[in-house]
Amino acid sequence: MKGETVVSTALAALVLLAVLAIKSKWNPAALSDAASSAEEFILNTAGIGNSQVPDIAGYERLKVFRLGDYRAGLYRATPAPLAFAPGRLIIYDKSDQPVFKLETLEGSQDPWSALFDFNGRNGQTVAGSRGRPNYTRDLTGNGTPDIVIGQYSGGSHCCTVATIVELGKSNVTPIGRIDGIDGLPFEGLEVRRLKKGTPWQCIAHRPYMTACGNHFDAADVLAIYNFNGEHFEDQTSSFGDYLQQVLRDDLAKWKQEKNRTMDLLQTLAVDYAVVGQKDLGKQFFASNLNQLIPTLQSRNVDPGACLETLESLVDRIPVANVQIQ
Repeated sequence: MKGETVVSTALAALVLLAVLAIKSKWNPAALSDAASSAEEFILNTAGIGNSQVPDIAGYERLKVFRLGDYRAGLYRATPAPLAFAPGRLIIYDKSDQPVFKLETLEGSQDPWSALFDFNGRNGQTVAGSRGRPNYTRDLTGNGTPDIVIGQYSGGSHCCTVATIVELGKSNVTPIGRIDGIDGLPFEGLEVRRLKKGTPWQCIAHRPYMTACGNHFDAADVLAIYNFNGEHFEDQTSSFGDYLQQVLRDDLAKWKQEKNRTMDLLQTLAVDYAVVGQKDLGKQFFASNLNQLIPTLQSRNVDPGACLETLESLVDRIPVANVQIQ
């Protein structure tokens, strides 16, 4: 029966190709586009096992993710009368059996949860891209594909939780959780390989506010999550060389007058602190604060309180292991 369905689908695709070709008057370029459309038709209609996931009573299916031997479905409770509604992200095996589930919160208009697209930009699929999304990558180096799930809380200027999940041959296992990431998935998360020949790292960006301003003025404090053999954990202190490069890059930005903003100034103070130069970070902040005082005064911000709370933040920053050069 399944073979008959695939044959019927292929025949339907050929009919589609023929119709499109006739409409294009057999123009070679148009025929190429028609062939592409026929291929996409086959991929999208060649059976539920390839493109769909089971329905759930009381929920609407928002999106399907193909994950090699697994598929994931994102659902939202229906109807959704408010600005948001409960949701679920469920991973299924080849037999349509659920093997992993997360309770989520979804916007009534747009989904708030997402999977990191490693072929996208900043984890998001590029609109209009001809390339297929890629939601899996061997992040740990053990030969098993992993995914990163982002769940947005719905709060103002807050917050995403990233869950790293290993897609094993016989089981699906969460191997990391990163909370407090700023913005929608995945505005505050990078996946990068910081050391050559090592597994991948996840870099979380967390805003730390002081009396110097609002959320947009906050310091960008980095946390680097690395795989320890069992799960991803915060190992920021082990990446001193990378954090020194971050400091150099931010100093280069500061040299351009258009970039001299409160958020970058506070971030630089933190950059100095994390590489073990807390006093220099405080000095840099204090010596450059004068040029931002008119902005502070326009917002009724006390420069003294700004300086005091920034220094308190710097004192709380853990110091990374930095090699003496």
